[in-house]
Amino acid sequence: MPVKLLKEDSLGQAHPFTQLLVFLFITVVCAFVFSLLGTIPLHIIEGWDADMTDSPDILRWAQLISSIGLFLVPALLYAWLSGDDVRDFLFIRKWPKIQVFFWALVGLLLLAPTIGVAEHFNRQMHLPDILAPVEEWMRAQEDEAQQLTLLLLEEKGLVSLLFNLLVIAVGAGITEEFYFRGALQRIVARWAKNPHAVVWITAIVFSAFHLQFYGFLPRLILGAYFGYLLLWTGSLWVPVFVHFANNAISVIGLSNQSISENPYFAADLPTLALFFYIPAALLGLFLLWKISKKQF
Repeated sequence: MPVKLLKEDSLGQAHPFTQLLVFLFITVVCAFVFSLLGTIPLHIIEGWDADMTDSPDILRWAQLISSIGLFLVPALLYAWLSGDDVRDFLFIRKWPKIQVFFWALVGLLLLAPTIGVAEHFNRQMHLPDILAPVEEWMRAQEDEAQQLTLLLLEEKGLVSLLFNLLVIAVGAGITEEFYFRGALQRIVARWAKNPHAVVWITAIVFSAFHLQFYGFLPRLILGAYFGYLLLWTGSLWVPVFVHFANNAISVIGLSNQSISENPYFAADLPTLALFFYIPAALLGLFLLWKISKKQF
């Protein structure tokens, strides 16, 4: 991805390794500060000894504040320190036409069979016996993330659903895209000049950052798609919208028991279904490639 020249004597002119270190330092500081801010409502309402898992509403608030502090604020601060206009640095000045958002959403739907197949095989992953402690840790991380998700979604009703959409769909869609595609992908572009390498390196970091290794492959594919959307359109608002749409579909689906238990939604595919899913995945990827050539 070509990188616009930035003002002289700014962070944008520093060595890429220096840029990365500064970006990580900003991330760590902001994450620490905002993680403390996220617990303030719990201490005020429930007391200092309260467990956040006892209050899903406060947990949602903490998740939202943490996402803002961990992703959005570091991206904005780094963009400001770079010496360039923040809107140009983060690719948020340009607002594409409506049909671009439509075709980007169609592309997400075409990508669904590929993501389903990737998730199915990812869940079958087993490490060698010598790495058993690593696998136990990975499964513990997966279980913890699943329990957190179930806690957020256990309350039914329109208000809880809207709150979950705000935190998981809107919040994550904006904050994570500003961080990974808006800031990190630009930094990576200073190292790797090949745009495909830039997109996939950023996607690997994006997927690994979530520490959910049994969902690593599908999240990697999604991250790459978000990266290509930025590459194709030149606007961060397109991957923000598609990220929001993907998470919103997940929240709505997981909030409905009949949908969440469906093996196709949960990517728990029968072996026979793979004979249909794999050709559908190949066809979807081909159509997505054709759309990218004509619509973006």
